[in-house]
Amino acid sequence: MFSNYKIINYISLISSVILLLISSSCNKDNPSPIEGDFQNALFVVNEGNFTTGNSSLTYYNRETEEVIQNVFYRNNNAPLGDVANSIFIDENSIYLTVNNSHTIFKVDKQDASFQGKANQLTSPRFLLKVNDSLAFVSDLYENNITVLNTTNMEIVQKIPLGRTSENMLKFGNEVFITNWSAFNQDKENNMIMVVNSQSMQVIDSIEVGKEPNSIVIDKNNNLWVLCSGGFMNDEHPSLCKINPNTHQLLSKIEFPDITNTPTNLKINPKADSLYFLNTDVYKMSVDALSIPETPIIMQLENINFYCLAISPENEIYVSDANDYNRNGEVHRYSPAGKLISKFDAGIIPGNMTFMD
Repeated sequence: MFSNYKIINYISLISSVILLLISSSCNKDNPSPIEGDFQNALFVVNEGNFTTGNSSLTYYNRETEEVIQNVFYRNNNAPLGDVANSIFIDENSIYLTVNNSHTIFKVDKQDASFQGKANQLTSPRFLLKVNDSLAFVSDLYENNITVLNTTNMEIVQKIPLGRTSENMLKFGNEVFITNWSAFNQDKENNMIMVVNSQSMQVIDSIEVGKEPNSIVIDKNNNLWVLCSGGFMNDEHPSLCKINPNTHQLLSKIEFPDITNTPTNLKINPKADSLYFLNTDVYKMSVDALSIPETPIIMQLENINFYCLAISPENEIYVSDANDYNRNGEVHRYSPAGKLISKFDAGIIPGNMTFMD
């Protein structure tokens, strides 16, 4: 039998272990605030699951490979929200668009501390600054572009498009806006809408392939628009090249397989090579006349490529959404497509952006 002394020591030991486990659990659920600046940053917007409010923001240092999870929560003691979709960074702030929370958060770019928010939005997708104090916000359901004052985070006006909106690109004083979703519109979703950022009016529209989802500009100042062909494979996916000065469609390169669903068009720092996801990762010269047959990176078994980004160092980052329920990863590849490393992210790691 135990002596009283041994029993007391045993109980004390068990109590200490229990307290340690509780403390560890609390620290995991309530991690300490982040101290110091974000350096050599890659930010990953983790969408989380629809209606569960488990979006998050991951920071990755491209030089040291340090990873910090739950960046927004740790410095604001509040969840990011429901389905975080995109991130935009200007000189002083980071803007986080949270689609199903109808909100855009503005946080400090050094420590992600809260600076303001706009929360009277319908279904915001992307934010693009058009001058020092104003930004355009695209929307999945509205047929308008919302103009947001980024100083006080108040809505200034709505610009009627007659269509929904997705990705945007500014060239001079004009903003080119993709009409990706057909929701809540009685027209084909196959247009690029052109808005003058000074007059705040639609000045033109350019017909492209169906379901344009992403847009970039190349070294020749030509726009490239990736079109997935429609939700029901209505037409062949395509890459459309546009002259942004004349708004003329210069070429339309079709994918040979109508069942393909390409997304995530990106461009390298030299602006001479296009990258996109089509199950695998493909690289294509801006001078090419056809879609490449061979990928630069193959999606291996048990990998679920979801989003793509090209770093200032010309490295390729691809997020892996796993099974859409567990935490995902981000894979880092050399310019030649060789795996360098990978790191953990949150649930459904989506859009990514870089900051030095």
